[in-house]
Amino acid sequence: MTVREGHEMRWGGLAGLASLVLAIVAGILLRNAPGIVASPETIAMYLAGSLRTIMAAVVLAAAAVALFMWFGATLATAFRLADPDSDAPAVVLSGFALTAAIGFMATAVFGGMAYTLASYPALLVLAAVPYTALTIVGTIAGLAIALPLAACTVAMARTDVFPRWMAWFTGFVAVIRVLGAITVLGGGGVLMPGSALAGMLPGALTGLWMLVLGGYLVREHLPSISPQRRQAPGPA
Repeated sequence: MTVREGHEMRWGGLAGLASLVLAIVAGILLRNAPGIVASPETIAMYLAGSLRTIMAAVVLAAAAVALFMWFGATLATAFRLADPDSDAPAVVLSGFALTAAIGFMATAVFGGMAYTLASYPALLVLAAVPYTALTIVGTIAGLAIALPLAACTVAMARTDVFPRWMAWFTGFVAVIRVLGAITVLGGGGVLMPGSALAGMLPGALTGLWMLVLGGYLVREHLPSISPQRRQAPGPA
């Protein structure tokens, strides 16, 4: 790995860590958001009374999504340099792009919904409908996040870019993401979409995953980023 490539990896790692920090702050701002089982009146009162807090969280979350995409592009580059013959780096990049697109759209729609409903109080009686719908969308998005995680698992198993134990941990997080997403099939109680177990656990594990990988990238301490397989030289 050249010095220039190493510094590019460092910036990508910093983007991942910054994305994580912004997402955590946004989550703290939205900590009082009611669940989808709350009464329509409770949801309406929350949207009307917490508009500034919601919009601040939306802006932070949108910035976090953009940095998340940068982080994913850096991982895809690292895997491509280490294993240029594999399709995994392309799937990693595509998966991060898909996840970022869904996340940015859901964040923007949530912000637009909150602003519109708060600006037109007569519409607040309908607030529970889009609020619940966006909660379900966010839960199902866990399937999209599982795609780049699974591709990273394959890439880590094929190369020595990151320690081998990271492949197992990444695969575990991908499975938890899938399990969290399928709570939309009818889970109740602690398995209800948006609940602490179905929503916070997958998010916390994903955040820990980003923290560890971001730390490796920032330290530029990758075990190996040299190509694992080289193409045969062409004719002279």
